Amino acid sequence: MIKKLQALKAKKGFTLVELVVVIAIIGVLAAILIPTMLGVVEDSRITSANQLATKVRTQTTTFLTKADSNLKEGLVGPATVTKYTFSVAAGAWSTKDTLPNFGGGSKVKWSGGTDPNTVYTAFMADNLRDLKDASVELFLHKGACVGVAVRVGTLKTSTGIATTDWAAGKTAAFIGKGGLDKDAQIIGTNPKLDKAS
Repeated sequence: MIKKLQALKAKKGFTLVELVVVIAIIGVLAAILIPTMLGVVEDSRITSANQLATKVRTQTTTFLTKADSNLKEGLVGPATVTKYTFSVAAGAWSTKDTLPNFGGGSKVKWSGGTDPNTVYTAFMADNLRDLKDASVELFLHKGACVGVAVRVGTLKTSTGIATTDWAAGKTAAFIGKGGLDKDAQIIGTNPKLDKAS
């Protein structure tokens, strides 16, 4: 037993040089990994926002299809691509824009009545219950949804989410890589847009 205690006392600890070298190595690794990990987190948020935009577009397409097939009255859309802006606050959808009328006008009966805005916002709130706070821009053309831009949370500016050319798949809203606007807010789009050159 005494020999074991003497052996323990004879053992040395780490020298100061060894500790400094280990700390330096950890510092170098942290300097390399932290910026890389920050980029990964940002990329995952952009991917998540793009998936949310895909859900909004899918539900909008479902809404338009139901209006066309079940009611035999589709939305009469403009001949050019037109943007409609929606706000989502505590799960309730609202807009100041006016969606185009259903083809049948007052003949259309749906939960919420005949007003396309009321019917659409109620449909989206019911089908996207997980979406609590967001700004959404729909781009409609001839009664079809050709694009969606979504910003989760509230906008920092009043200029809107995206200035887009859906035909070219580009947007002037993005800086750096796709998915970040000039205020470094993450925007999801469907179809996915790239930064305009």
